[in-house]
Amino acid sequence: MSITNGYCALSELKAFVNISDSNDDNELIDAVNSASRQIDNYCGRKFYADGSTSAKVYRTRNPYHVTVDDISTSTGLVLKYDDNDDGVYETTVASTDFILLPLNAETFGIDGLGFTSIELFTDGSHEFPTTSSNNRPRIQVTANWGFPSVPDPVRQACLMLSSENFAMRNTPLGIAGVGEFGVLAVRQNRQITRMLDPYRRGDSFGLA
Repeated sequence: MSITNGYCALSELKAFVNISDSNDDNELIDAVNSASRQIDNYCGRKFYADGSTSAKVYRTRNPYHVTVDDISTSTGLVLKYDDNDDGVYETTVASTDFILLPLNAETFGIDGLGFTSIELFTDGSHEFPTTSSNNRPRIQVTANWGFPSVPDPVRQACLMLSSENFAMRNTPLGIAGVGEFGVLAVRQNRQITRMLDPYRRGDSFGLA
């Protein structure tokens, strides 16, 4: 058993709850995995990078701007669109013709956010298609999705939530029962929500 895309390490949690032996390692790992996914659900995003590129498709009502899922890095990013509504993304936009936002991957003093939208230069030669004769999405983005690294407040929130999950191991539902009520569990802890609220996504993916 191992932690998968967790936001704190097993050793960090054991130090946090003052455990030095390995008797409860499996339960602690479960607690971290559960807490990490609770945080994902509460924030509407994931705080790890996929590690490889994959393609996603989007729509927009703005000819110069499209909102996307979190992009961890500009490396390997490819932007295309379907210019004749046939389901083929035949037009590739050069990296010199668009910019990733937020600028400097920073918003309201919070840095290390990655990128959440793409903006074409208004004096360039491209516009995103905003109309369609069918329901096909007309923008394709290939990127390494996710966050470049786990922000410190998210790591701390994961430690706190993991310790709470671990404490539930002897309840009737146990740690596995946390998933159904994960967002509620996060909201009930004001200290955790204060750390996570600046990282919540409030937009609608794929629309601008």
